[in-house]
Amino acid sequence: MSGSLLIMIVLLVVGAPIVYAVGKRSTKAAGWLAFTFSLISLTIFSLSVVPAVLKENLYVETYTWAEMFGAPFLTFGLRADNLSTPIVGMILLLCTLATLYSIEYMSREHNQELYFALLLLYIAGMVGVVLATNLVQFYIFWEIMLIPSWLLVARWGTSEKAQLIAFKYFMFTHLGAICIILGIAATWSLTATFDLYATEMVSGIAAAPASTLKLIVALFMLGFAVKMALFPLHSWLPDTYSEAPTPISVILSGVMSECGVYAIARILLTFFGTTFVIYTTTFMTIAVITMIYGGVLALAQKDFKRMLAYSSISQMGYMFLGLAAGTATGISGSMFHIVNHAISKGLLFMVAGVLMHQIDQIKGRDMDKLGGLAGKMPITATITLIAGLSMVGVPPLSGFVSEVLIFAGAFIAASGAGSWSIPMLILAVIAVISTVITAGYILWMIRRVFFGPPREEFENVKEPPLTMLAPMALLAFLAILLGFYPDLVLRILVPAAEEIEKLIGG
Repeated sequence: MSGSLLIMIVLLVVGAPIVYAVGKRSTKAAGWLAFTFSLISLTIFSLSVVPAVLKENLYVETYTWAEMFGAPFLTFGLRADNLSTPIVGMILLLCTLATLYSIEYMSREHNQELYFALLLLYIAGMVGVVLATNLVQFYIFWEIMLIPSWLLVARWGTSEKAQLIAFKYFMFTHLGAICIILGIAATWSLTATFDLYATEMVSGIAAAPASTLKLIVALFMLGFAVKMALFPLHSWLPDTYSEAPTPISVILSGVMSECGVYAIARILLTFFGTTFVIYTTTFMTIAVITMIYGGVLALAQKDFKRMLAYSSISQMGYMFLGLAAGTATGISGSMFHIVNHAISKGLLFMVAGVLMHQIDQIKGRDMDKLGGLAGKMPITATITLIAGLSMVGVPPLSGFVSEVLIFAGAFIAASGAGSWSIPMLILAVIAVISTVITAGYILWMIRRVFFGPPREEFENVKEPPLTMLAPMALLAFLAILLGFYPDLVLRILVPAAEEIEKLIGG
């Protein structure tokens, strides 16, 4: 269907005020209406865009944005290709499930109509970032992604310091956005275009001085690193993820930070790849430090959501490691890990929300006060085990495949053109060994929460309502399905990664 991508985004944007207006009359209707808008967008994408990409490897829509002297000056474009399609699909799926989950989880909260309206705008921002075909459009959607998420944390955060936490989140990510817009301006000065797919973009970058290209890579990298919360630009993340309302934590961790991962692949590796790979060893070092730092601090937590927050930092290190390698294998692994992390970490945050909803907002997240819940919540316990083992990388779950590809990409980069780089080889080995940390905090979490002697105070605890359980069950099924059939995603991603590797190699 022509215009499918634009219709998807318009539905989400226009749906926001409609949901708000309807919610003023019926609070319950707001959630179901927001879910409907999100589900329709997901359906359009699945039935119209995905088949086109599978057939032609590309689906593009172009609209005139502004004219000058009777000719197009700026164009508004949306592009679904082998790189963007799996990411958009995962954003829409996870956000649709988080919206359904929110209906029950947020049922006791105030101003639900505003919550669901902002949630739709938030989804539109993320989808727009991934589909953007020019840098100005990319930046606009980047800001649309930021503002609703900041308001969602500030107004419905679980901590008394929610507004302060949201302000810190806003300032960090907005400072990152300033670096991005400076990078965009510098790119325009070289190419005289914002269009990522214009011939002037490629030729302008190819003719640019090396020092200018290094500056542009540094600016973009700073902006994307803040969004990914790479060490040492991570300090906004633990409070934000742990104190945001749980459905928003699902989205923040599952797909929003990953927009930074996608942006590195789409902008830096695709157009500035030859400059980016100059710093492969430096970037791999940052990735490994991030992996270990986040994992060690996750081990030290007793708060379930805070443990997952630090775990998210660690997982960002995994994704950045594959990108830093600059190989088709590593890039494929990183992009596939976006999908797998959205599934596993989204699931684990949903489990945290279930415990808080079914037990208590405070006690339900304190792992020292939990235990013996497997008998009371067998479905939730099974889902947690699937999600946790997938994140650890246990076969045949989906996380195993993406982690193997990431590590293989790192070793391929270390081997170079036949001669081993010892620093890169050491970093790759350390990265593999650090997976033990992930196994440690995941298995310890499962032991503390679901096993051990049953507690009398949890005698009446039961499984959550279907609107919370169904999204979790679907994600758990996907973790198993993609473990057995990773080619469902990799058949799309691998050609894109191979093309990026060719561009890097010149």
